[in-house]
Amino acid sequence: MRRATAWFVVVGVVVLGSATPTRAAEADGFWVSVASGVAGSSDPSSYQEWWFETPHGPPPVSVARLSGPAAEATTAGGSTFFSGPAVPVNLHANDGYAYLASNKPGDLSAALRRQMAGGKGLATVAPDPFAVAPLANANQLTIDQSDPDPTGARKLDVSLTDPALNPLGGASVVVPENGWWVIGLGPNTNIVPDPEPEPEPIPVPLPVPTPTPVPVPSPSPGPVATPEPATALLAGIGGLGMFGLRLVKRRRGK
Repeated sequence: MRRATAWFVVVGVVVLGSATPTRAAEADGFWVSVASGVAGSSDPSSYQEWWFETPHGPPPVSVARLSGPAAEATTAGGSTFFSGPAVPVNLHANDGYAYLASNKPGDLSAALRRQMAGGKGLATVAPDPFAVAPLANANQLTIDQSDPDPTGARKLDVSLTDPALNPLGGASVVVPENGWWVIGLGPNTNIVPDPEPEPEPIPVPLPVPTPTPVPVPSPSPGPVATPEPATALLAGIGGLGMFGLRLVKRRRGK
């Protein structure tokens, strides 16, 4: 029993020694978020996001297409309203984030949480609404808004490609009637936790079979002693002698 206990202690030490704390790897890249919500509320009713790595730094973004209602492009350098015929609009979101919005809510922290993470601020360069064509090194953004459905809601489709028009991601959200949408664009890290190491399996000892009890036989009675013939004869003679002696005593008493 003591050996089994010691064996379990050794196994436990090995398992604890092999576990390593989770580490997080940070990668530089670019976040694109698409949020929409009900008018008067800053909490998104729909939200999607994607991230891609930018090893050579965040490139500019050119709004190559905008269908539907007009939008507003904003950085720390200023903001500009534009409609579909006014594209492209170039944004330099390299030292901070930029965003595009329609009927934007009063608080943007929920819609731009990825871009604002870590205390990031707005990009310093103002949007350029007078560009003749998308920048040669810019990722191209397309924004398509559908016609209202019977409830007044619109579908908003957003996609981003690299300068060679290779897709970098996309998202779709539903914009409620008279609601708002916000597209966030900005560099930030993506914290990717290392996978947890799989714990080593603890061997389960085989159960020790319990022996089947064997019934102990009851002691058998010893053999019945049979008196020898001579012993029986002597006993008979002794008995007759005693009988005769008693008979003689009785007669004398008379």
